[in-house]
Amino acid sequence: MTVASGRCMLARMHRSNTVGHGVLVVAFALAVAACTGAAPPTPTPVATVRPSPTPSKSPDLGLKYATAMIAAFDRDPLVLHVVQTSKMSAADGGNSVKITASVDLDVSDHDLKAHMVTKTGGKTVKLDMVVVGTIVYARAGSGRWAEGSRSYYEHSISDIFRGLQPIRNPAQLGYVGIETIDKQKLHHLKAVKKFPYVMNGQSGTYDSFDIWVTEDGTPVLAKGKISAFGAYGIEIKGTDELRFSNFGGKIKITAPKN
Repeated sequence: MTVASGRCMLARMHRSNTVGHGVLVVAFALAVAACTGAAPPTPTPVATVRPSPTPSKSPDLGLKYATAMIAAFDRDPLVLHVVQTSKMSAADGGNSVKITASVDLDVSDHDLKAHMVTKTGGKTVKLDMVVVGTIVYARAGSGRWAEGSRSYYEHSISDIFRGLQPIRNPAQLGYVGIETIDKQKLHHLKAVKKFPYVMNGQSGTYDSFDIWVTEDGTPVLAKGKISAFGAYGIEIKGTDELRFSNFGGKIKITAPKN
């Protein structure tokens, strides 16, 4: 791919807001871009996803842990820390662009704090967003914080929360078994088939989705393979990983200072 064709393709991606993000990443990027006036960037680094075992025929276990996992995301208040990493490729015919990104996110009830780094074609973009009460603060790079009303960005903020866990029906997950990850024994659940998502007007498919939870259903790790077709014939494929911690802990989010 020539430099010129790559730049042209990236420009089309930005104009259409169809960037090769993981679901959580695209919601965050568009919210920051709207608040700061910056061009929407792009997605996330990720550990290699090895082929997962086929879900076992244990519907009772699958239902038990899937229901507990979904309940963990429905806690009120919801408090957690998550690091999302993604690695994507976007292609239109013979041209392709590699994109990586990471999001470090704290959630405390309805407030959140996030830092995102994206790398595309040798260019690195950093974005920050803080939501405290009814106010949204955002900045690109090390610039000054822009301030806006939460009500104006509520759709994108809601998408960030929805992007944390795309499965709401426990029947969509099958039970694989107990696996040791980082010296911790976890229960492995796997989506029994592909399923769609729609976020910020972008439609796509989870071609696979795996999540590992503790005995009480608290999520620890989630991995997915995502594909989407955007405007201008752009095809997006990639992997997504989310590592959760501090579920139900103490996280205090405060407004930033310029």
